[in-house]
Amino acid sequence: MTPDDHALAGELALGLLDADERAQALRRTLSDPDFAREVEWWRARFAILLAEVPPVPAPVGLIDDIGVPAAAGVRRGRWWIVPASLTAVAAAALVMVMRPTATVAPPVNRPETATLLAALAPTEGKGTPISAIVERDAGRIRVVATDIAPSGKTAQLWVIRDGVPHSLGLLSGSGTTSLAVPDRERTALQAGLVLAISIEPPGGSPDTTPTGPVVASGQLTAI
Repeated sequence: MTPDDHALAGELALGLLDADERAQALRRTLSDPDFAREVEWWRARFAILLAEVPPVPAPVGLIDDIGVPAAAGVRRGRWWIVPASLTAVAAAALVMVMRPTATVAPPVNRPETATLLAALAPTEGKGTPISAIVERDAGRIRVVATDIAPSGKTAQLWVIRDGVPHSLGLLSGSGTTSLAVPDRERTALQAGLVLAISIEPPGGSPDTTPTGPVVASGQLTAI
């Protein structure tokens, strides 16, 4: 992989890409295992850096002000400064930990939890995130979404593990889909893995990987 590839993976992990760039990078994670592992390395690295940042108490009155429209231009201007500064810090962190060669971080040991949740954000940046709930004790995944696939196509759910997509099943055209989770997948589904939805021909992808566009993706978290 080139230095540009390393930087792109880091920017994807940080959420710095615009809608088109993010969609292209997510599609690449499904077709390029090396790139997918690079993205996971960055996510693990930034998680370590974030854990080292000491907590700072919120300013007095901040919680009460959330959701209240700004009454003055000065106050609104101060809110705009925060995301810009955070972006600058993220970019600086990306440069500070840039590596000359790609390495894969060892897997992080996480305690097993019975229920996992993912909000699969649309790759084009438009629309409502799709909710996916993994109930490992019950051996099922429930996906809440409607009209994902256009007429004549079907939506397919995937989990990205070790940089490789694995099919979890086909989604119904409307309403909630309940997919049975094979016993071998129950313990393999862990917080931190990414779920993705691709658009495929009727019956699903003819290959072991997605053949159509990836329309949504999101990371599993424990609840």
